[in-house]
Amino acid sequence: MKSKIILYLVIVICFLDLFIQLPIITPFALELGASEFMAGIVVAMYSLFNMAGNMAGGYMSDKFGRRNTLLAGMIMQVFFVLIYTTTPSIAILLAVRAVHGFSSGLLTPAAFSLIADISRRSAIGKSMALTGVAIGTAAILGPAAGGIISSAVSYEMVYYILSGVYVFGTVLTFFAIKESSTDDSRTHHAATPFKDLLLRPALNVAYISSFTLMIAQGTLAFGLPIKTGLLGLESSMTGIMLSVFGITAIVVFASPVNKVFSLYKSESLVAAGILILSVSMMILHFAPSPAFIFIVMVLYGFGFGFVFPSMNKIIAEHSAMNERGKANGIFYSYFSLGSVAGSVIAGYFAAVFSLPFLGIGIITLVMLMILMFVRWRLDMNRP
Repeated sequence: MKSKIILYLVIVICFLDLFIQLPIITPFALELGASEFMAGIVVAMYSLFNMAGNMAGGYMSDKFGRRNTLLAGMIMQVFFVLIYTTTPSIAILLAVRAVHGFSSGLLTPAAFSLIADISRRSAIGKSMALTGVAIGTAAILGPAAGGIISSAVSYEMVYYILSGVYVFGTVLTFFAIKESSTDDSRTHHAATPFKDLLLRPALNVAYISSFTLMIAQGTLAFGLPIKTGLLGLESSMTGIMLSVFGITAIVVFASPVNKVFSLYKSESLVAAGILILSVSMMILHFAPSPAFIFIVMVLYGFGFGFVFPSMNKIIAEHSAMNERGKANGIFYSYFSLGSVAGSVIAGYFAAVFSLPFLGIGIITLVMLMILMFVRWRLDMNRP
């Protein structure tokens, strides 16, 4: 149990990297002279190279072990994060976002494969809900810390502190995390090729869900600072607003509400969550005041809370140990691809319509319809 708690702390560190940047990366890019559309590209660059890191991390965690992959990613993060502090131009910022996205991408497939490896099959749903608590914690601490530190000191100080956090994560992984994969699973890591996992019908439900969730998340990362700016608010308020959805998600994960993960099918919870996210996006477009935005963030948190553990549970249940790293790598590649799509499309909608949320809400509804079709086909083919 103690080792599992430490692993959840490592997951907090892995995701802190994403959330602490949410309120600052868009204004950071704008301060360096980027247009709104270019700022969207800057946000997306991290996720684009995160995809490559996810695939590499999944392969490495199956071949070399989960712990060794975590260590490699943590050490790279320490140094790549520091480069932000000396970034003089948009061109350099784009390059930094690329290398940082890759190193960050190594972490998540290894961490989630490790959690699935050590969880009893009957308890996978609860384990994934607890990973949601870890991610929700990062979602609370990260945006608030990023917004407050950048307002009180500078954007650069955020990255100095984040680098220090990854020094701690490296030490913690080295001394407290044990390898979960077996010699046999690592020997047979190549038995299932990426193509088979990519086309496996049950896993496709999780992949599409991941992509859709991160379209919404990428839009928040890009669009909420613009929305709060139009309302005359400081960047620190953006961070606080983003933290509200993390608090709500934790309530879903850690309270009696989490019984839904045992009572209902994961596919049904994913569909309900995506519908809630879509409605949240549309309402946010027209939100007239800070108080209204806070209410929408609570609604968004419920959607996130239903989707995240459910789609991770699907991955864990439909992959064996020797292929789980690659399955998680593909899964988190869709995660990253959704962030890219969300940021870029949101940047376009912002340039044309001032705010991106209404258009993204429509797109996520379309993705929900595609998901329902895939699920229908899957149910039709089951014996």
